[in-house]
Amino acid sequence: MPHALAAAGIARMSHVSIETADLARSLDFYRDIFGFQIIMELEQKGPEFEEIVGVPGASSKMIRGLIGGVAVVQLWSHDWRAPAREKRTLMSFEVRDVHAAYRALQAAGVPCGSEPVAFDNSTAFVMQDPDHHPIEIIQWQPDCAPYGG
Repeated sequence: MPHALAAAGIARMSHVSIETADLARSLDFYRDIFGFQIIMELEQKGPEFEEIVGVPGASSKMIRGLIGGVAVVQLWSHDWRAPAREKRTLMSFEVRDVHAAYRALQAAGVPCGSEPVAFDNSTAFVMQDPDHHPIEIIQWQPDCAPYGG
């Protein structure tokens, strides 16, 4: 059965946008922990932007970067609304050695929810960024097909 967007030809995920309380702090975190490489910085403001968000005088700053050379992550800071307190987005980064990743994060002082846990066809744990967005670090079993259907 074709899905609703089949005719549009979905190719791959474009990017993940993360709302931050402190753009500089988040940039430092993603750069130090994930090797975030800036590819674009943008400030959005003016009449068109104000009309889109419905707030006079609104402006937002965005820093777009690459993680692992392929994952596009955008860090956003808004002066017209407070960051959402409840975090519902989960980013997941695949690694070759989940235990080495855990040790490196512990050495860097990054709190993790648990040690790596084996389940199903993977081993994983969850950490949080400075704004408490959950980030999963996962290593798939060598014989699994996590993206197959």
